[in-house]
Amino acid sequence: MRRVLGIAGAVLLLVACGKDEARGRVAFSQVEVQAYLEREAARTLPGLTVGAATCPVRLPDAVGTTVTCTVVVAGVPLDYELQRLVADRFEARPARPVIVVDDVVAAVQAKLGAEAADVRCGDAAVAQPDPGRPLSCQVSGPGSSRTAAVRIGADGTLVVTDT
Repeated sequence: MRRVLGIAGAVLLLVACGKDEARGRVAFSQVEVQAYLEREAARTLPGLTVGAATCPVRLPDAVGTTVTCTVVVAGVPLDYELQRLVADRFEARPARPVIVVDDVVAAVQAKLGAEAADVRCGDAAVAQPDPGRPLSCQVSGPGSSRTAAVRIGADGTLVVTDT
């Protein structure tokens, strides 16, 4: 099973947590948003250690404005976009697709017909590659060693190329 979180993956909606009496609008605290992101990362990436989330002190106050928050998962900082939808709701989603490296390894083995091969795609348990930048995997075992490039599409699909 491939677990890739992208635009079509995890979209999170936050509900009002507090009220900013001075402006008469619903407000969210930085701490509440960070705690929510940590819970959602743990829910969508089960079995991985979720650390602290960080967000800017000033969250978006105008509809449509966005900030970037970071959640540390398995020691890897993952970027999430936080956008105010309306006065009392935010939407949070990964800034780029998040991939579980074990799932990438399985995809490489299946695509190359190398189920018995040792495939290493770095040392991290998760990755959030930049668009257009493939994840490089080293394939070794029976036969010759080689490199495979894995691109992650905007919809979360994995495309494996034997290089």
